[in-house]
Amino acid sequence: MLEDLIDSIRAAVRANDRATGDDTLTIEPVLNWGGFVNRSFRIDDGRRRFLKLANDAVISRGLEKWRELADLLAARYHAPRMLDWLDIPGTPFAGPLFEWIEGRTPTTLNAGLAARISAVIRTLHDDLELAARLGPASSLGRAYLHAYDDRFSEDLAFIALDPPPFITPDLLAWMQNEASSLAAQVQRSAAFDELARSPVHNDLWVNNILVDPGGQWFLLDWDGLALGDPLIDWVMLFGPTRNAPFAATEATIRNHVPLNAAGNERLAVYLQASQLDWVIDPLADWVQAAHEPEHGAQVRAANETVYNASRRAYLSRFSSRPSTD
Repeated sequence: MLEDLIDSIRAAVRANDRATGDDTLTIEPVLNWGGFVNRSFRIDDGRRRFLKLANDAVISRGLEKWRELADLLAARYHAPRMLDWLDIPGTPFAGPLFEWIEGRTPTTLNAGLAARISAVIRTLHDDLELAARLGPASSLGRAYLHAYDDRFSEDLAFIALDPPPFITPDLLAWMQNEASSLAAQVQRSAAFDELARSPVHNDLWVNNILVDPGGQWFLLDWDGLALGDPLIDWVMLFGPTRNAPFAATEATIRNHVPLNAAGNERLAVYLQASQLDWVIDPLADWVQAAHEPEHGAQVRAANETVYNASRRAYLSRFSSRPSTD
């Protein structure tokens, strides 16, 4: 229960701060539109902080890696400053504590902000020191499977257990077939044989950008940081948002990164995978929202809308076979 988790967080904060009382301590859940595998909270006891928790093994390992690299990421790549780490007693949850940033996520990237972020991301992709700390390298094909296909498989299996009422067996099968087709294409393509040597954020969509009132900006959620394909970051950065769930155009990406023939081949796959991700992922969040009573109805309504828009976009741009409604 959320109330029990908040009580446990309060105990952990008091112990960590060596506080003798909690009359001024408030803990409020923060809605994470990216899903429910993480839990986030605002902590206010005269100073505001942000706590991000996970109990998923893969995400927890990512948060631990972020913890190891926190100073470097804050200094070079606009990551928020990590203040501490909390293990929540009596629960499987643990995670980093950050300074609270009063800011907003942009609905779209204006040209100025896009240029500033792009310059930082290019530096990230060329950071040999960071790459050495993230190795060893695997193939670009493995990077695709980790970034997209593994998530597709997990989400579709989860959706199949308790599908939303508007998802028919034929629609579920169609999504599974589209995901399998993309994975097979990657495995056949020599364009994905090269080693992945670049540090990649791996979750660089607009909701992981925060801009404060003074115009300072931050890149959030570095728990997916790994060696990968830089195209993953570019396609996410200029791709779907909750307000406009449509994959980026080829021209937009090529304006920001030069591509050879192999890069162009991979780009076509990533653009399609990005759009499919925005068909599948909102459904997984719709199902998961059943366990989140404080935001469940709001999340379900919003994710059904995003799913419908994303599926229409996918069928229009990438699929010659209409799905069965």
